[in-house]
Formats: sequence, structure tokens, C-alpha cells
Amino acid sequence: MSSKHRLTRSFRTLSALLYILNIVVSVRFTRTLGYLDVLVGSLVSVACLIMLFVAIEAPTPVVTRLERSRIGENLFTFRGRYIMDLLVSLFLFAMGVYGVIMGICTLVLIFGIRFLGVKQPDAFNEIFRQSDFDANNSATDSYTLEDTYDTEANSR
Repeated sequence: MSSKHRLTRSFRTLSALLYILNIVVSVRFTRTLGYLDVLVGSLVSVACLIMLFVAIEAPTPVVTRLERSRIGENLFTFRGRYIMDLLVSLFLFAMGVYGVIMGICTLVLIFGIRFLGVKQPDAFNEIFRQSDFDANNSATDSYTLEDTYDTEANSR
């Protein structure tokens, strides 16, 4: 097995474990039985459950339904996952000590995956799909920072 596949499998496994732990913390938080505690804990649990399905790409009927929905198709991109993880971590910060720990872990994981994208673009592309927005921009927009400096240097 190549190091790229090992790396992507590690991040998928770590993501799945993190979402399961986030669900445990959220369910534990709902036990306080305050109205807002139950509401926030339930919403975070559902969001983490959906993101768990996205991370492991199973069960197939749920993943297929998510892929066909307008909101769900964005969850398979880095931008969609980043936004969901950011929202989940912000809610986790309000869930006591364990929530703060899991919120920090969630942020560290998403920034770690972004770092992976910089260092290993092939592995990053194996984990995430490219959004339609990113595909359209990369196809029609050839502007890069390097081109700017090359153009300025050539015009002098």
C-alpha cells in the first residue's frame, strides 16, 4: 500500500473517531436537560453523524442521498467540511471541559488536513471532491501569484 493511501486512510479513520467522540460529548451534554442544552446537543450530534457518514462514505443509501441533495454535495468538498467542522467546534466549546477539548481536536484535525493538502495534493484530492465553484474557477481563471510576478518582471 502506498504512503498516500495510508495517509488518507489515517485521516479518514481519525476523522471518524473524532466524530464519534463529538457525538458522545454532545449526547452527554444533553443530559443536563435544559431546553437549549438538549437542542444544541441534538443538533451537534446530528451534524457529527452526517459528517461521520461523509468521512467514511457509508452507508451507501445515506451517502447517495447526500450526494444528490444540494447541501449534501458540498459536504464532500473541503470547503463544506471545513464550515461544518468549524460550526461543530464552536458549539462544542460551549459544552464544558470535554467539549472544549473536542472542539480543539476538531479544529486541529481540519487544519491538519489542510496542511496535508499543501504537502500532499494527491492525497488531499483523494479525501475530498472538488466543488463546482472551484472547478469553474480553476478552468476559467488562470490567474496565479507566480504569473503576476513573471508578467511584471517580463514587462520591465
